[in-house]
Amino acid sequence: MRPARTLATLCVAAAVVLGAVPALRAAASTAPNAAPGSPRERYQKRFTGKPAPDFTLSDIHGRSLTLSQEKGKVVLVNFWYSSCVPCRRETPVLSALHKAYSGHGFKVIGINLDDLVIPEAGHASLKVFLQEFQPPYAILLGTNDVLEAYGGVPVQPISFLIDREGKVAKVFWGAFPGAVFEKAIRAQLEGTALR
Repeated sequence: MRPARTLATLCVAAAVVLGAVPALRAAASTAPNAAPGSPRERYQKRFTGKPAPDFTLSDIHGRSLTLSQEKGKVVLVNFWYSSCVPCRRETPVLSALHKAYSGHGFKVIGINLDDLVIPEAGHASLKVFLQEFQPPYAILLGTNDVLEAYGGVPVQPISFLIDREGKVAKVFWGAFPGAVFEKAIRAQLEGTALR
């Protein structure tokens, strides 16, 4: 086997072993428009303009939060797991957005999927993540019921921007730069939803 081919094979194997495949899949899915009829487009249409599925979830300390109690605020619900590379990259962005707009009726709610995606890790990965990133917003523990209510959450990260009436204004399939989130958040806060 040629050295270049061996190196490429080793890189692919390392990516699989390190869990980069979901990260690569998510990173590849950040194009602004889904192809007509694609699974992504069907998923987005399933939720956009409809009431966000309600949930009550707890954080790692047992404190609970109910989504419907946030009605009147613009909320970004972000599904993620601790070892997801794009999830880790977007956490500082979400933290900055939460800090910048929380005084204007905006809130980020993170739903951690470690128990469902990497159950063998227990809460160890989540605790390390929380210590490293110290997000200023609620991090809740996902359940199968919530996962099912949100269509199985086919990619991580995935975020749902929920308007003041509790309807899904936009579904962000994969990780996005802060400017993309901010434009949609500002439009909701200003009442000029740009779609």
